[in-house]
Order: sequence, then structure tokens, then C-alpha cells
Amino acid sequence: MKKALLILMLVVPSAVLPAERDDVIKQIVAAYNNAIEAMNRGDAETALKTDTDDWVSITLNEKPQPKAELAFYMRRDIASMKNPPGWIAFWKPDYEHNGTGNGIQLYDVQVKGDEAIVLELVGGTRTEKMDGVEHQVWGGSHVRDTWVKTGEGWKRRKHEKMTVNERMVDGRTVR
Repeated sequence: MKKALLILMLVVPSAVLPAERDDVIKQIVAAYNNAIEAMNRGDAETALKTDTDDWVSITLNEKPQPKAELAFYMRRDIASMKNPPGWIAFWKPDYEHNGTGNGIQLYDVQVKGDEAIVLELVGGTRTEKMDGVEHQVWGGSHVRDTWVKTGEGWKRRKHEKMTVNERMVDGRTVR
């Protein structure tokens, strides 16, 4: 067993073991929730500490926006930036089978050394009746965030919205 682990570490030196990946997921979920709680308290400075100084937000077909540009608006408008009740970050993979929730739903995390690529749904789920049958309807965006491990813990470096105003019914995209 030790020999197989050593071979794996030599062949794939940037890979992490499942337990280490689980720990990274927990740390990133905690960082998201810390930022959500800070926003709900009106604490822009704590929320902004979630991101690196060179953080950038990229929305599909729009000009990238750096942290320095968006931080001004966050500080100015923080009082109106409260999240909906029950809005949290959580790990729930395979949303097509396991369902969706409200907030930031991490569904895939790939860790390579001090970098983590996090795929997530950012939005909300509600029950809706269609043709007399109840369905789970989610609305929001698919997002890819890049996190880096720093001396202060995991911080987000890039936020990429891959879809905008997407709608899914029972875990399946509707067009």
C-alpha cells in the first residue's frame, strides 16, 4: 500500500488525497459562509478579505472587473446587499440526482497543490407546479471560481460566471 501511494505521489505530484480534498472543500465552504455572514452584517471589509488583491470577476461576454473596481461599490452599497434568508454555501455534488438548494452550491472541486477550481451553482430553488405536478425549479448561474492557498488560508482569485439567469427543472437545464 505504501509503495502504491509513493508511486502515485511521484507520478501525480500535484494531486491531493481524498481526505485532503475534503478538508479543502470544508475550508472553502467556511470561507464562503464567512463572506455571506459578513455581507448580511454589513461588514464589507471582512467580505472583501475572501478574495485576493488581484481577484477578478468575469461574466459571460462582459469586460472583466477587478476587485479594486468592485470594492468601491461593495463598500458603498453594503447595506442593501443582504442575502435572502437561508442563503448559505454548501457542498452537494451531482445536483442532477441530488437536487439543488439556495445559495452557493459547490458541486465539483479539483485541487492541484495550492490551487482549487470550484464549480458551483449560485442561485435559488423553489417548488413549482407544472401540469399539476410539483417540480424543483432552480434559477441562477453556473460559476467557476479559482481559489489559491495563501498564508491566511484559501482565498478566491477568480470568479467566472459561465451562465447568467439559467433555469433548471429537476436538475436539468431548460432552454
